[in-house]
Amino acid sequence: MTWIKLLLSLGTSFAVCLLLIPEIIKIANSRNIHDIPNERKIHTGKICSFGGVGIFFGFIISTLIWSFVDMTLNMEFLLGAVLVMVVVGMRDDFLPLSAFWKLVGQFVAIAVLLIGDIRIFSLYGFLGIYELHFIFSYLITGFIVIVITNAFNLIDGIDGLAGSVALIVFSFFGLWFALEGSFALSAMCLAVLGSVGGFLYYNYSPARIFMGDTGSLMLGFLATGLLILFLDKNAALPVTSHLHIVAPLSLLSALMVYPLFDTIRVFMLRVLAGRSPLSPDRNHIHHLLLDIGCGHYYIVGIVIFLNILFVIIFTFIGQMGYLSDNWLVPIIVLTASSLAIYLHRKVKRRREVVNV
Repeated sequence: MTWIKLLLSLGTSFAVCLLLIPEIIKIANSRNIHDIPNERKIHTGKICSFGGVGIFFGFIISTLIWSFVDMTLNMEFLLGAVLVMVVVGMRDDFLPLSAFWKLVGQFVAIAVLLIGDIRIFSLYGFLGIYELHFIFSYLITGFIVIVITNAFNLIDGIDGLAGSVALIVFSFFGLWFALEGSFALSAMCLAVLGSVGGFLYYNYSPARIFMGDTGSLMLGFLATGLLILFLDKNAALPVTSHLHIVAPLSLLSALMVYPLFDTIRVFMLRVLAGRSPLSPDRNHIHHLLLDIGCGHYYIVGIVIFLNILFVIIFTFIGQMGYLSDNWLVPIIVLTASSLAIYLHRKVKRRREVVNV
């Protein structure tokens, strides 16, 4: 019966989002509320950017029907924190917020998480660090939440990209939590998957709707909350369990490699250029791939392929016990850096050819 409920959670959210988004598009068109093109944006026409509203309603309706009764206290706090992020995202989509007020909203959501005791308790031996003092626990949790939440927001730059990355992340968490026995958490993940799937039907190129900050902030924040719960539950499993991840930090680094690496890389480039890390530009990896002539489908395909490849390779190495997080996390960073350097050089050569 439990597995049937998981499938119903997936199907309910998919159906709600699939049916709701056309209505959202109609309302946006009737009110002439659109994402207006500019020099940084890829699209050329006026497109509705309230797809995140459909994702949220599909997710929350399915969650309330199929997993709310079975929720633990920390899940209720996670859901409350997600609601805070949705409010922030909706406000920004309808009436743009400054970076300062968006950050304030994120701190409020983080506070809800910490009140629910959803935090990083340990680094699990990474750099020789295990249990964290509660002050460092709060600081590291807040930092990770802000980085991953905004990373999802920043990769939402071309049709289908952020949603497709979300499918990988929530598919992993949904499967792992189901096998571990946390069916309410798994149902929540599948509710996200269904909603994102319904949204992507309208978002793949040429997009008829964007997810906006409502969707990207919600997905990034929820992914981080589930990541923290995953680390806690994984640490509680006996090391002999087939579900126990030996090198959890490297697995999560591989799982989040595209949003994390692209965001950190862009911030570093901006700082090295003497600009604010929050200043807009066209240095994201999807921008570089567009500059060398790649289409939206190709870019999404190559990012998803490499993301899945990272997860498979580094999970296998970690589970075999060949290397620990202390080695695997730097290797992931170096591998991603090498790919980025190769891409930069290819873009530079392409631009030189065009200028000639």
